[in-house]
Amino acid sequence: MSRREEQPLETEETQRPLPLEIRIEPRPPLPFGVRVGIFIAGWLLILIGVAGLVLPGIQGIFTILAGAALLSLDNELVYRGLRRLLARWPHLWRRVEHFRERSHDRLHGMFHRK
Repeated sequence: MSRREEQPLETEETQRPLPLEIRIEPRPPLPFGVRVGIFIAGWLLILIGVAGLVLPGIQGIFTILAGAALLSLDNELVYRGLRRLLARWPHLWRRVEHFRERSHDRLHGMFHRK
């Protein structure tokens, strides 16, 4: 084999970013009180979801997902973990991302300091 055959050619496919590469658009920050409320509500939903995995009548996975989506509004680490977890289901990821954007816009609109 010659050296020319060993080196892969650079095509559009090799130059594209990986599907898990995350580009976070900067969003206006939420006030401190709202972030504390999001933190408490997110963890409360996750705890209810864990209980819902064993108790009848509560959708456990949906509640855990909703709690993680709330937590990801303020925490980039949770956002990246959620993105990596849902990379297998792009339709579900688009719905979660839409929920995050809509929630952030509404919360920012309600509590924005003028």
